[in-house]
Amino acid sequence: MGVLAEYGLVKSVSVEVRVHKASSLFKLYILNRKEAFFGFYPLRERSLSLEGEPRTFFDVTGKDTTLFHHSAGPDDASLGSLYIQQAQLWFDSVWNTIAYERQP
Repeated sequence: MGVLAEYGLVKSVSVEVRVHKASSLFKLYILNRKEAFFGFYPLRERSLSLEGEPRTFFDVTGKDTTLFHHSAGPDDASLGSLYIQQAQLWFDSVWNTIAYERQP
């Protein structure tokens, strides 16, 4: 925050973090309700020894995700605007239902 304020880029910043127990299958970043970046997590089959027994599971690999850019269009009915609205509605539904503040 200090560096951004020094450059006059922001006046103030606040952050609130919540977690949930659902597995993430994609990345979604929404910026100022005007732009979104979205990408699916590829699944990889992995094996691991647990208590001496081999276990196979599927792991999401976010580092391999290609992000697609979407931006709000000139009006609320444009494809880009509808995408941003629906992405925000989805995020808000998770935030307001299953997400909770993580206790330190």
